[in-house]
Amino acid sequence: MEGKNCFRTRWEQRPIYSGGNIATIALPRTPADPSGTAPLSPTDYEECLVTICGDTVNVLRTETGKTLCSFTVPLDDVILCLDTVSVLSPAAPPGEPATRKTVAKRREKDAPNDPAEPAAPGADSHVPVGSYVAVGTRQLQIFLLRVDLLAPPALPESPAKADEQAEEGEVPATPQAQQERRYEMQQVVSWTAAQQAISTLHFSPSGLYLVVGSTDGGVKVWNAFHHHLTHNFNSPFTSVVHTLFLDAQEAYLIVGSFEGHVAVFDFVEKVLLCHTRSHVQAVEAVALSEDGSCMFTIARDRRLSILSFDAKAQRLEERRAIVVKEHVSSAVFERTHTLHVGSMDGIVASYGVSETEAAQLQHRLPKPPAADLMDNVEESFVRSLIVRGKPKGVFDSAHSFFVDAGRSDAGLYAADAGFNIARIEPEANTKAHRVVSTIVSFFDQVLDVKTFADSFPYKYMVVNNSKDVRLYDHTGCCLSSRVLQGHTDTVLTCAVSPDAAMVATAGKDQVVRFWDTQSWSCVAKGVRGHTAEITSISFNMKPSDTYFLLFSVGADENLRLWDAAQARQAAAPEQELTHRDGIASAHSGPVYALAVAPNDQYVATGGKDKSVNVWSVTGKKLYREASLKGHRRGISALTFSSADRVLASASNDGTVRLWSLVSRTCVKTLQVNKTALLQVSFFNHGTQIVTGDAEGVLRVWAVNTSESVWSAELHEEKIWVLSVLERDDETVFLSGSAAGVLIASEDYTAEEARRVREVRDDTILKEQELANAMRKSEFARAFLLALRLNHPRHLRQVLVQWCSKDAAACEAQLKDELLRSLDGEQLQRLLQFTREWMTNSRHCHVANLVTFCFLSCFHYKEVLALPYVRGLIEPLLSYAMRHTQRQYNLLHMTYYMDYVTRSLTPEALSVLPPYDCFKRARETIGEEEGADAVVKKVQ
Repeated sequence: MEGKNCFRTRWEQRPIYSGGNIATIALPRTPADPSGTAPLSPTDYEECLVTICGDTVNVLRTETGKTLCSFTVPLDDVILCLDTVSVLSPAAPPGEPATRKTVAKRREKDAPNDPAEPAAPGADSHVPVGSYVAVGTRQLQIFLLRVDLLAPPALPESPAKADEQAEEGEVPATPQAQQERRYEMQQVVSWTAAQQAISTLHFSPSGLYLVVGSTDGGVKVWNAFHHHLTHNFNSPFTSVVHTLFLDAQEAYLIVGSFEGHVAVFDFVEKVLLCHTRSHVQAVEAVALSEDGSCMFTIARDRRLSILSFDAKAQRLEERRAIVVKEHVSSAVFERTHTLHVGSMDGIVASYGVSETEAAQLQHRLPKPPAADLMDNVEESFVRSLIVRGKPKGVFDSAHSFFVDAGRSDAGLYAADAGFNIARIEPEANTKAHRVVSTIVSFFDQVLDVKTFADSFPYKYMVVNNSKDVRLYDHTGCCLSSRVLQGHTDTVLTCAVSPDAAMVATAGKDQVVRFWDTQSWSCVAKGVRGHTAEITSISFNMKPSDTYFLLFSVGADENLRLWDAAQARQAAAPEQELTHRDGIASAHSGPVYALAVAPNDQYVATGGKDKSVNVWSVTGKKLYREASLKGHRRGISALTFSSADRVLASASNDGTVRLWSLVSRTCVKTLQVNKTALLQVSFFNHGTQIVTGDAEGVLRVWAVNTSESVWSAELHEEKIWVLSVLERDDETVFLSGSAAGVLIASEDYTAEEARRVREVRDDTILKEQELANAMRKSEFARAFLLALRLNHPRHLRQVLVQWCSKDAAACEAQLKDELLRSLDGEQLQRLLQFTREWMTNSRHCHVANLVTFCFLSCFHYKEVLALPYVRGLIEPLLSYAMRHTQRQYNLLHMTYYMDYVTRSLTPEALSVLPPYDCFKRARETIGEEEGADAVVKKVQ
């Protein structure tokens, strides 16, 4: 590859949730039969989460947290709320009461009497099978989206097709790739839904209607798939609509306001039945009993109100009220008599409620630690709470593959203000909830990342501007099932021992915590070593049972050495340790960078004082070795080469300096611009360096030539962390930025060089085959080879020679065999070549031949069905008309020549006699009389 490296993004983790409500949706595991003869069974679906992040809606796999598909609204807008519905069967749900007559009654009431909805046929009540998402935006828009499973990529139909894909740089599909399910979210329709800001929206159980609540108390109901208005309710209050509820029979619509009002509308008659104000704060959830006589409401005032409802008498009265213990911030009724409550301090509780008895606590999530409760109360705020395994719209026939409708211990998904979505399940034989896993949907700022070996149960851990350090189970996903808690302030750095037996974390609380990777408990903590925040820590590279060290630096200018072997042998949990050795005032300013040599002989530190200090490690003591000066600004990162006695330092002055540990001098300086460099690391046996700067650019340098061989602007903010993973002949860069984005970039230079070499060899062979076919006059085979090689000049030469030998056979074979045998991509390529030939007057006759054969071979409907035909046919017609006009002009010029040569007499052309006259006069007069006599004789 001529000294250049090739890198590509293996995976990336971007923010996927920025607040608001969340929902679940059922997605197919296998593509549906287009004919509908083989409908999918309930086991062919999986439950996924749907979240909002700014102007984007994301669908996540619950088992891994992987983003399956996304959709960004086309306007410069912000999504405020969402709801989902999964329609798995086109028929009416089984198990409905036989007395239900709402469908027929609605058809009588909607179209004839409501001017807002025109008369519609019965097709308007049809809901297409599929999974749908509806979102409301700040600009009063409603977007209806459909999530579909894409068909897996098929294997090439023939070896020739596989060769063609390889030549174009495509990776042929493999059986493993075919098994990977890919989803796509597409817009079905969008419309303006309200005159005031949209506060909430709600799908009806059948999925046909979309109920939209606004901030002025208005409620509009739309036919979701024909986007026409069916209901327009005026609430008796003017406060924000906060909660919407529509019963399973779609007979009653219940509206809860932000100020505690509850109103009931007859969904069929489109009239207000009754209303009351049973709360003084926002109503979070509403449930209606099966017989419709009792209503339950829960609000942020902690009151669970039990109301008596009589539709005929239009009466809604409160029977009694129960005050729950939690400060309610979100709530959901799993069934009429099961209530789940999320609180402002992060507590999640489940209650059994009834019409006559007191509320019974079923399960409760334990309180967070006291320190977290004091500092992270805002982040613990539960924003949204939904029941796991029960997506809306899934009919009874499909309930069995999620959660049994009769169970009372269903799991929950809780989204908090810290942008984390926790999966909560009840513990067996206890009244406690436990957090099984957490989807960390927003990293905030990625401050440090460390990876584990492939055999480890966790892939990597991330420090992201929080007091907790999370470990992630899957590469490229945001699902975390382990969290390290104990720090009282933000964690800034972490380290993993070379044998992965211990993990260390440190941060603003000035404490170093040691974690055992078997039990994941804090076995010891280092105290009284620093008086300011700890900025960087690192284990020694060759640990043993007795020689196991940890080095730390901080903003207090100190360098500390900790005996990690004592932490491993600690008798009591969280045993306090003090540093074994240290250097006070190692720099004249805060120390930000720390690196340990591969042989444990040296430790390098760098900070704001622009100098790099090298310390020798003897036993368990530190001694000053050298102070390296040359940078014009502070040092941000340090790294040792694994192959040479070389130290690399990155600085805010935009340079990377390579220091020889033998001569203590700078041997090389690498710089492209003056952008501050924040990270640096050696890789590829010390022959290359990768850097990350303050503009989000990742750059690879060749040490020998001091040149940049690859660069990419992967991030939009500062790159705070850069980790290089080298194993099994692969190199992966793990980079994190201040925007909360984590990206893994892999080196595929060897793979690309091998592919280019194979393509070059294969091209040479095919070119030889093309030359042989031309010599043998096998023009049909030569035509296909030239088209497959993507050589327009060779293809044109084939057609020219073929026409010169037998034009009729060429035209007939093109129309009858060759053009029909081309696939869509080859046909598009041929037409593109034809367009280029048509622009040149020397080659237009070849283009005319191909165009004539193409239009003769395909019906005009087939031509119009081609997606690229407009961009190809228009230039062909334009240039064809130009060439035709040129030929007509040439023909007219030939007519003028005929006129000149045949119609005019010689006397009209010249005043002199023709040449024959001079010749005869010269013969009769003689040469001696001269030319004047000849002229007079002629006259």
